[in-house]
Amino acid sequence: MKLPEEYSESAHLAMGRMFANVEETVGGAHVASVLDGGPSAGGDSTLRAYIGLEPSGKAHVGWMLIADCIRNMLKEGVQVTILLADWHAWVNDKFGRDMEKISIAADYMAEVFRALLTFPEEGKGPGQLNFIRASDLMDSGEYWERVLRCSKGMSLARARRTFSIMGRSEDSSDDDLSAFFYPPMQAADIFHLKVDIAFGGMDQRKAHMYMRDVADRNGWTKATCIHTPMISGLKGRRGGGRMEAFDHKMSKSDPSNAIILHDPVESLRKKMRKAYLDQNDPDSPVYELAKHIIIPSLGELKVTPKPEFGPPSSWGDVDEITEAVMAGDLHPFDLKMGVADGLSEILSPLMEHFQDNPEKLHKMIEITA
Repeated sequence: MKLPEEYSESAHLAMGRMFANVEETVGGAHVASVLDGGPSAGGDSTLRAYIGLEPSGKAHVGWMLIADCIRNMLKEGVQVTILLADWHAWVNDKFGRDMEKISIAADYMAEVFRALLTFPEEGKGPGQLNFIRASDLMDSGEYWERVLRCSKGMSLARARRTFSIMGRSEDSSDDDLSAFFYPPMQAADIFHLKVDIAFGGMDQRKAHMYMRDVADRNGWTKATCIHTPMISGLKGRRGGGRMEAFDHKMSKSDPSNAIILHDPVESLRKKMRKAYLDQNDPDSPVYELAKHIIIPSLGELKVTPKPEFGPPSSWGDVDEITEAVMAGDLHPFDLKMGVADGLSEILSPLMEHFQDNPEKLHKMIEITA
């Protein structure tokens, strides 16, 4: 990430730590200016970050990338808000627009992130985690004024181009006016919360770029945007999906194509056996899981074949893993089982938490059955 020379080395270093696992940073100069003593969007010295997430189903492994991003920012004193986007989920037809079920999913989502982050301090101060529901924001007349201001100048064609943020195709909502409110609502969330850092997966890029355009038109603070990598579904890029640019991403809507964070080791091994991995293809969800989840979390990926097929090995670089598979020095099946076992080790604290505190998970299972 390159910043203009006027920003300090300490700002560069802090941003390197904050954004260690992101794929893209847009507009980093705003965060650098705050780190060097300039005002934040809230008018003080506290950096505030936000992610909006629809409560829509059980947690999958992509949530771990989000949790890592949050953890890095909390360590640097950033206040992080997770917006439990209940009305956004309603607009997007989740749970048949049953707000009671969406609320149950929001409670579960918050509990998963608390457990993934080892129960950080909660609040609205520096280094604290905050949960808020979209339904709380919507009680404010100022919020709806922002929605209207964010809507002004947005053509229907551009609104359609952002539908990928909902997992919809551009022509999916001509009979659903509420879908056209979704992009200005997402932009209004950022401005209403006085956000310095808006973050999400790469599939949220269009919404964030639209938000930055709105900021330019209205003279509002333009949040820095950071985007985490997308983890492919286990079927790989051949698996298909609903979104144009990210039709291969892992989605909880297809459990057989996703790593669900509550999967026991037997299920992980079964799913990984079927995961796409071609010895001659460098693109595979198996490599992605090793690169983005296992090696950053554990420091290495351990592979333990049956004794008759060779000694155990450990790997700290995904390029070396890929080269070894393509050269025939590492068997794809052994790699898959190593990934499954690594995921099981990483997920064991979350599993233990929900074994001891099962209520929210049980309610989630009831409404998704």
